[in-house]
Amino acid sequence: MTIDNTIEPTTGIDSRASVSRRFILGSVAATSALASLPTSAFGRQDDTVGDLETVAEFEPPALPENLAIDERGTVYLSMGPSGEIRAVDSEGSQSSVATLETGDQGLLLGITVLDGVLYAANGSGQQETHGVWRVDPEDGEPERIASLSPDESMPNGIMPDPTTSDALLVSDHLGGAIWRVTTEGGAEPWVSDSLLEPDMDAQTPVGANGLAVHPDGDVYVDNLNAGSVMRVPVADDGSAGEVEQVVQDEGLVGADGMTIDEDGTLYVAVNAANEVVRVTDDQEIETLAGGDPLDFPADVHFGTTEETATSLYIANFAYGTFLEDETAAEPSLARVDVGTAGYFPETAGETPDTDERDDSADDDQSGDDANETDDDE
Repeated sequence: MTIDNTIEPTTGIDSRASVSRRFILGSVAATSALASLPTSAFGRQDDTVGDLETVAEFEPPALPENLAIDERGTVYLSMGPSGEIRAVDSEGSQSSVATLETGDQGLLLGITVLDGVLYAANGSGQQETHGVWRVDPEDGEPERIASLSPDESMPNGIMPDPTTSDALLVSDHLGGAIWRVTTEGGAEPWVSDSLLEPDMDAQTPVGANGLAVHPDGDVYVDNLNAGSVMRVPVADDGSAGEVEQVVQDEGLVGADGMTIDEDGTLYVAVNAANEVVRVTDDQEIETLAGGDPLDFPADVHFGTTEETATSLYIANFAYGTFLEDETAAEPSLARVDVGTAGYFPETAGETPDTDERDDSADDDQSGDDANETDDDE
């Protein structure tokens, strides 16, 4: 079943319509050209994190662009060019959940979990398949719930709307906007701003990309071309306030997937620099990981179980290597212990076992400490 409700963006720049489909669809992939920047060229190395560990390896064209993790610890990955959704369970076993049609040059991008159901942003560039899709992991049957204009939009990051249980927020890296898509198929721009727009003169026009929710309830979004992170205040009724730039830094050029820990610290996969960085409260850029086994990291996500609560999972897209030499690409799922747990808002549908973690910890603490933070992404 497909719900056909093609929406034209209200934020378009005239020049966007003239950009060829090949250029638009290749924009994410072409970002690999930035990968010539030296690893660990920016920021300072953080020595407090653990060692990088490879959890799973994949064979091209299974290249993980984005990842989501359910409450059981199963990791779901969107395999960009192939359109496959792959699952890796807590034991490391892999299985194929579904495959979406991405066309000759499209990419399956963002993926998220809401109430046990998968939602994915398909940047196929084809009228019939471009937009937001729903997949039940149990039956693997994909269904498009919202279509977007394949010529003027590129759905990229996706996450549950933190203010409701029946909607998602989807970044549009071409239209300079964030869309609100309901689980029933309604789609409308949630916010648009010049700070979210791509640089249309750049070799790779990619603007609004990774999305995350801060413990204070605001939504954060990064801009790949600008190397910046923005804050979007969220009103009580769920509407978006004025977009504010939090940080802009050369070390964030190539900012892709992003997440936030329970203390409000940002973690960003900077594909261009082949690094994962942490943005401190004073806007300093700390390098958490760089070099092997990282290969064009495109997304990060905190673990959702008691055992993996402080583990930061990393999707190694490996697309730059893949374009140059398919046999040399080493796409993988990696993780590193960063010593703090992720933040997961309660309204984001299916939440991990952090409540159980907190409750068990509270049993060993006094009543004054018992309800300090109850969190999930």
